[in-house]
Amino acid sequence: MATLGQMVLYCFDAAQANVLAQRGTPTGNFRLGGIPDPTAGSVLPALVVHDYGGVHDLKVFLRGGTQHTVQNVIAGTAGQQGRYSAVV
Repeated sequence: MATLGQMVLYCFDAAQANVLAQRGTPTGNFRLGGIPDPTAGSVLPALVVHDYGGVHDLKVFLRGGTQHTVQNVIAGTAGQQGRYSAVV
């Protein structure tokens, strides 16, 4: 289980990858040329920003310096889509 402020690895699922594929001006997240959006199965570092007691909100760090918030994520095994695995 992760704690507030801990860095973890988040594995994107198809739903979150689709959210990022729809990025544009209204969301405040912009695409950078030459940097592809994460797809289902992409693993990126994330920071635990809220702890609900076993369920966490994460701030995922995308390539190019952009961040993406994912809410209500539970722990899983490494590579399990839609879950995070703790980094030791």
